[in-house]
Amino acid sequence: MAKEDKPEDDGGKKKSGGGILPLINTVLLVLALAVGGFNAWTLMNLPSPTASKQVKPTADTAIPEVANDEKEPSIEMELDNVTVNLADPNRFLRVKIKLAVRGEDAKAKIEKNKAEINDLMITAMSGKRFDDIRTAQGKYELKEELVHRINKAIGGNPVRKLFFTDFVSQ
Repeated sequence: MAKEDKPEDDGGKKKSGGGILPLINTVLLVLALAVGGFNAWTLMNLPSPTASKQVKPTADTAIPEVANDEKEPSIEMELDNVTVNLADPNRFLRVKIKLAVRGEDAKAKIEKNKAEINDLMITAMSGKRFDDIRTAQGKYELKEELVHRINKAIGGNPVRKLFFTDFVSQ
């Protein structure tokens, strides 16, 4: 007679199903958490980037000056107050800016293109989020960006530095 297909009696013990799959999942989870934690730790310990190795960002610096331009004194001029809505909902930024320009010719260029500069500043600042500008590094980066955009729009490098004389964000 042929044996009938009966399940074997295991003495009342239950088998655990899929013994290796949960172990593999646990190992992969621990590995993913370890890699994520290491990445977060290294990003938190990175030094903040600066414009160059010679210049450290402070509250009143914008971009490093060229050494041969030290002969001609800077002329300071104020721009109009600018108030913009930030990219975040219900957030705004109000700034008052003072520029240090490279002589009378540069001042005349700025005066001539004041409307374009105001538009440029409004466009650049309204694209920012509150988290982008709330830190000292964020303000420094905004200064660099504005100086770069103004110099590019006017041509040459008429702006040496940019100072925030009033900076209110909410």
